[in-house]
Amino acid sequence: MNKLKIPNFITNLTDYLINIKNLSQTYITSMTQTLEQFLDFINVHKLKYKYNSIENMSENDIRALNNSDIYSFIYFLSESHFKTNSRITKIEHLKTFFSYLYTIKHSIFNEPFKKLNVERKKEEKLPNYLSLDEAKRLLNIYASSENEIEIRDNAILHLFLNSGIRLSELKNLNIDDIDLSNNKFLIIGKGNKERTGYINNITKNALEKYLEIRDKFNPIDNTLFVSRYGTKMSSTSIEKIVERAYQKAGIESEIYSVHTLRHTCATLLYKNGANIKTIQELLGHVRIDTTEIYTHLHSQKVMNAMLKHPLSKFKMADALAFCA
Repeated sequence: MNKLKIPNFITNLTDYLINIKNLSQTYITSMTQTLEQFLDFINVHKLKYKYNSIENMSENDIRALNNSDIYSFIYFLSESHFKTNSRITKIEHLKTFFSYLYTIKHSIFNEPFKKLNVERKKEEKLPNYLSLDEAKRLLNIYASSENEIEIRDNAILHLFLNSGIRLSELKNLNIDDIDLSNNKFLIIGKGNKERTGYINNITKNALEKYLEIRDKFNPIDNTLFVSRYGTKMSSTSIEKIVERAYQKAGIESEIYSVHTLRHTCATLLYKNGANIKTIQELLGHVRIDTTEIYTHLHSQKVMNAMLKHPLSKFKMADALAFCA
């Protein structure tokens, strides 16, 4: 995306969301794309090509908008064949944008979306996750390695799978956040909210082994996981570590991502009898319905099993003969 095309008030918003709300770069990029699309739409359909580039748009142009303009944009998304989930995500981006202007900058006098009726129910999309066997294979690939990079990667994989931590949260961990003596650690989640993560024995062993060799990377600060050059690891480098691990374990890296490990942790906990409220606390979900997706995963598995019931394979003639 061409950053020069983005007005200053959008840049101020993204800075606020990154530095104050602690939102991920992936979310910010997606949101910026939505806002660029929205401003392009407004420039064409509302302002009649007032600007050669939306970079020159101001907050005064936004102040003049009303719910009818936003309805028009939503209709445009529908007519452009954006899927329901995509439309809802874009609408949520706009809600965040207008809420920021209204509550933080006080730049608009009427808050759009307050009485706006929009699609509320997303198409149900169940997250994918690793089976218990696949998760074990992933944790075994570096179990006996004495290679310093692989010892580090082993600790990363264990923490992902055994604590359900997010990528952004793991990347920002400091050594001081880890309390191995009490088998727990401090996590700074979305919105700078703190929660406690817990370390089981196998993860503790992996972390202890990594901490024994961490100084060999010549770390420049207190960051827990560092690159071979001693610097803080990027999200991309951690994603590559997980992708490489999938490949070594014979797991399809094209299907699964880093976030799959978080889903796997939660799903295995639920299948093992963990209370859904406990999982919500461990994952740092604000809303319980976000966590309840894992109950749907379980329901889907039961339904699939029933659909494969031997009696479901009978044709009608066979069924009549069976009942005779």
